[in-house]
Amino acid sequence: MKKKRVYIGTFLKTPEIIELYPKLKLGFKNIIEGKWVEDWNLHFTYHFIGEIEEIMIKDLLNDLKQILIKFNNPLEMVGLGCFPNLIYPRVLFIQIIDQTKILNEIYNYCKNVLIRHNIPVENRPFHPHLTLLRIKSVKRNEFINMVQNYSQTNFGKVENFFVNLIESKLTPKGPIYNVILNE
Repeated sequence: MKKKRVYIGTFLKTPEIIELYPKLKLGFKNIIEGKWVEDWNLHFTYHFIGEIEEIMIKDLLNDLKQILIKFNNPLEMVGLGCFPNLIYPRVLFIQIIDQTKILNEIYNYCKNVLIRHNIPVENRPFHPHLTLLRIKSVKRNEFINMVQNYSQTNFGKVENFFVNLIESKLTPKGPIYNVILNE
């Protein structure tokens, strides 16, 4: 059986991110080492599903169709953060502010669908964020100062967004993401 590596996510880009992203990379250049996400791949994930058989995808699309739509809810991107924390960072991200709490509703809806399909789900709290960089090494003090300098930076706002089932093909040059459409 053929498998695909998939996740449920939302691509996000604003004029502010397009303008500030190269400046961020330059500012952090001598402070951290790691893999920056390509600007066309900027997204956040509700659930990473992993490798599933292609035959399951049609059923999954059908059960997710109520949320694989355009949402007319505003999302704001403000400030930088990191996982698991500033002292031992592994991921650098832009924080997503969702005043309407729609992202949590989408997350929970997806979680219930995945459970019905016997697909394992993570039990850690959902924290919507736009991943920028997977960190390999860091000059801690300079990093902390830089993140704090951007703590209130406005990375823009979107008035609507789409939720997608996305295939992730891993390549030596980085992942290639393709939205899987319901046929």
